[in-house]
Amino acid sequence: MRLINYVQEVDFERLVVGSSSAIHRLDARVKLVGAFALIFCIISMKQPLIPLFIFCAATLICFGIKMPLRIYLKRLILLPFSVAIVVLVVVIFTYGGEHQVASFFGWPIYHESCSFAVLLFARIIASISVLSVFVATTEVMAVTEAMLWFKVPKVMVDLAVMMLRYIHLLSGESVRMYRAQASRCGFSSRLGYKQKLNNLSTVAGSLILRALKRGERVYAAMLSRGYTTDSELTEIEPLSAKNALFCVIIIVISVLLVIVDRIWLGVGTCL
Repeated sequence: MRLINYVQEVDFERLVVGSSSAIHRLDARVKLVGAFALIFCIISMKQPLIPLFIFCAATLICFGIKMPLRIYLKRLILLPFSVAIVVLVVVIFTYGGEHQVASFFGWPIYHESCSFAVLLFARIIASISVLSVFVATTEVMAVTEAMLWFKVPKVMVDLAVMMLRYIHLLSGESVRMYRAQASRCGFSSRLGYKQKLNNLSTVAGSLILRALKRGERVYAAMLSRGYTTDSELTEIEPLSAKNALFCVIIIVISVLLVIVDRIWLGVGTCL
């Protein structure tokens, strides 16, 4: 699939998959704490087995919430695995070490570089899988309310919401501009590479100008409706004792996983 088709499908309002599972009904603040705790747990790991286990668990959850196979492949397999494999190959040939195990066309491959590359690979796919489950089960407005409850600066929250809203609009606008340029033979195979880049830069420049103008109009419209930095659009309910207990349990489990990883590393070193 061409890149322009991926750009056209950017829509953060349709990231949530399903709506009836227990994870969907869980408080967004609990899921936000859980996602951050698990990601910090993953990046603290020294062994790849626990991150791989987290990835497998996230995969089972994705199938449990009835995520379509096409969406699963795009979110958890296509791009994440592509990035992870690139990191794996680069680290194997550049990290170095002391114990050489093989060579590839004169490039030495060390045991330390292979171990670190596999660890990074496991960390990447596990972290992205956790984020994918979080995004697939949590609505954008619920996340923004959770961020406000955690005292994230309101300016940052407003900017994040507007970015999520208008990325979809601008992506659609960029697709229309690209197709208009292509219909005028702007990217014909008979044109040279330099001319194609020139036409593409014209589309990009026009898109930036349109984005600036639209941003000014949107801000003026918000001011005309009484918007200020202190505006309260929703009233956030206090965190219940049950949800607070869930947060504590998730944090404790994350800490225990890190401790198990360290004990596992110590046992492996002694052996």
